[in-house]
Amino acid sequence: FNTYPLVFDLERVEVLRGPQGTLFGSSSLGGTIRYITPSPGLTDYSVYARSEMGFIDHGDSIYEAGAAVGGPIIENKLGFRLSAFYRRDGGYIDRVNTDPDPGETPFFVTDLDPSTPPTVFPTRRETKYVVEENANYFEREVIRGALLFAPTDDLEILASLYYQQFSHNGTNEYWEHLSDPDGGLYASSNPMRQPGKDRFLLPALTITWDAGPVRLFSSTSYFDRHQWALNDYTTFESSLWANYWEYPVGMFALTQQINDHEGFTQEIRLESADADSRLQWVLGVFYQETDQTSIQKVQNTFLPNLFGDSIGVPFELAMGPLADGRYTFNQDPIVSEDEQLAGFLQVDFDVTEQLTLTAGVRVTDTEFYSEADYYGPVVGPPVHDSGSAEETPVSPKISLSYKMTETNLIYATAAKGFRVGGYNPQIGLPCTPGMVNFGYTPTPDNPTGRPITFDSDSLWSYEIGTKQTLLDARAKVNTSVYYIEWDDIQTGVIAPRCGFGFTINGGRAEIKGFDLEASWLATDQLRLGIAFGYNDAEYTDTVYGGPAAVVSQIDAGDSIPGPPWKLNLNGQYNFVVLERESFVRFDYEYQSEGPEDTPALNLANRNPVLPPPDPYTFIPSPDTHMLSVRAGTRIGNFNISIFAKNLLNDNPNLGRGDEAFSPVPYGPDAHNYTGYTITPRTIGAMVVYHY
Repeated sequence: FNTYPLVFDLERVEVLRGPQGTLFGSSSLGGTIRYITPSPGLTDYSVYARSEMGFIDHGDSIYEAGAAVGGPIIENKLGFRLSAFYRRDGGYIDRVNTDPDPGETPFFVTDLDPSTPPTVFPTRRETKYVVEENANYFEREVIRGALLFAPTDDLEILASLYYQQFSHNGTNEYWEHLSDPDGGLYASSNPMRQPGKDRFLLPALTITWDAGPVRLFSSTSYFDRHQWALNDYTTFESSLWANYWEYPVGMFALTQQINDHEGFTQEIRLESADADSRLQWVLGVFYQETDQTSIQKVQNTFLPNLFGDSIGVPFELAMGPLADGRYTFNQDPIVSEDEQLAGFLQVDFDVTEQLTLTAGVRVTDTEFYSEADYYGPVVGPPVHDSGSAEETPVSPKISLSYKMTETNLIYATAAKGFRVGGYNPQIGLPCTPGMVNFGYTPTPDNPTGRPITFDSDSLWSYEIGTKQTLLDARAKVNTSVYYIEWDDIQTGVIAPRCGFGFTINGGRAEIKGFDLEASWLATDQLRLGIAFGYNDAEYTDTVYGGPAAVVSQIDAGDSIPGPPWKLNLNGQYNFVVLERESFVRFDYEYQSEGPEDTPALNLANRNPVLPPPDPYTFIPSPDTHMLSVRAGTRIGNFNISIFAKNLLNDNPNLGRGDEAFSPVPYGPDAHNYTGYTITPRTIGAMVVYHY
């Protein structure tokens, strides 16, 4: 889950590239995306409605419906805007049963603990029947309401409430050996359905006061989020404890995850209001307090028998009893609190009519506190742990822009961004031997020796670019080249032989590249567009999981995962048919194959004592080709169109996994390769109404 807003009633989207920490803080390390919604009308009524219906190739249907209405309640004084939206994206991955038929030969039988029944691992190589068709569907619900009150010409008060819920019935992961992507068949054999919901509520109050030469702006908001999910750990637990992913018939390991997140934000800005002044400025203060509670419970009552038959030692003797008679791990809860107080200033000064200097800085005081409670046999003795961290990051920015003409501009920018640090909760006691091998020193207060805190990471971004309008305003061209230095990168480390993780600050990276974006009105009816970019990102330091670790996590020169080349092409032709304004349009997106020297693919980051990793598990991300087309016409206030998304039915495996945890000693047939891909070809129709 993420907090990506599913805004239906949208006026525009603003994309601010590069660090935006001066005005937007720690959430803007690489850039900022702003979703601007329509303001309630004080003079005119407006209506917007949209409906869509489509069908996924070899999958389920999709449909959506939404409407927005706004206008004055008291003309020029009080206005409203109300919208509601629902969408269902059908699934295309079947959940199937692979239990063997009576009399079929099992893959393996183990019985090292004769006091319990033997554990039988079947061969799960073919589908017996479909449990649930198109199981990976998801739904979205959005409601937004806003009231705008303008008691005077100089004062506006906007109150809004945004509600969003995202729910899914299953994951987008499929099992390769049960699937045929080219034939439109995707399947997985997890024994359990994996539903989840993510709901958040965002009330906000914005006040704008024009006080002559200055403008005062206040924004107050509260964020309340609840996430809930059930995950199937059956193959994970079977592989982890018995080295067989082909789990015994009837086994299931249910994991429940709950996350609650609350946050209060207050920002006050004072800015210049004279648009003709050579000096424009904004001065502000920002405060944020967030609280998060996380719960995870892993239930596996099959584990004692599975462990005993596979390891040969009674589970309770080796690990202890299941927590509460059912859980291998019970995190209940981890609580974290984050508080930020920042002040910022940015000025824009017209040195000449053509040259503008921009300079700004933001100073943030951050405090972080975390408290963790978890227990269970994989933890060892119950853990209760707490700690805190505090930092004061500084985010400066400077920029020069020069207008060569009224329609042509060049610029150069240097800006710094940061991501706030935090606290590593204590990890399970069984991790201690591995942590000692990593070079960490246990103490009575820190029995595993794990690093207690990690700092913020930061980057400096340097960019030079141009923005040009050409050919009597029929063409626009934007170009830029950039260089980024990323320091103290927050890097996740898995503790050896126990599965717990922690975060360290690991080394540096350099990122450099260029991009070009252009549009051209080739004729009065035809507009063409292109966006083209190259990105070269690599780590410059070797990073180890601990001071005495002999195998690197990252090797200097490793590439950061991601496609180096990206290309977007689009074109739209407008014409009149039967006296109706009509159009046809195409959009094509290409991403090149990912680098072959990422940390996961570099054998230097693998323990040489262990067998080599399976070469088929760690593969570069593939290139992708996404072609979409649309054609439509306007009839009165209605726009009606038909579309095809992923017209070429491209189906690359965007992320191969192996639930067998290679290496395994039973040959290539013992692997369970998984993947996820682009939604298959979807064909449908859309109707939009404007008033």
